[in-house]
Amino acid sequence: MNLAKRLCAATLAVAAVVPLGSARAQPELVGSWVLDIESSTAPAGLATTAGTLEITDAGDGKFKSVTEATVNGAVGRSEVTFSVDGKDYATTSTPAPPPGAPSVTQAVERVSDTVYKVTIKVNGQPLATALTEISSDGKTLTQTTTGIGQFASVSSTTVFRRK
Repeated sequence: MNLAKRLCAATLAVAAVVPLGSARAQPELVGSWVLDIESSTAPAGLATTAGTLEITDAGDGKFKSVTEATVNGAVGRSEVTFSVDGKDYATTSTPAPPPGAPSVTQAVERVSDTVYKVTIKVNGQPLATALTEISSDGKTLTQTTTGIGQFASVSSTTVFRRK
């Protein structure tokens, strides 16, 4: 998978991760979310045409996030179990990447009561950051992802609505 597609996949995975951290502060966010395609933006060729997000409390201060998304006609699934502690947690994807593919991790930190920062890394190197903001009514989750380094010009906004 090329790096642009990896960034897109990581962005989708992050969308799943950030709400989980938010769930600790606002339990009403645990549940099912649907991608709002018309409110979301992404670079040409990387736009998601469908997506869902399922957030559950995994216990012991951890959360599990499962995202399913369709990009360029291909359906992918990403899962991660993590804590909001700034530590790296590995994502798993279906279909599985080929042997030797780069590993993707995410670290989630709380910025404020309604904003979380996720750092996405590929093989330990930062690739992008994502800021996720939860609306005051708890019905909308907006994530703004920006690339780092050679990907600094790549950005996207992903919006989810509560089912």
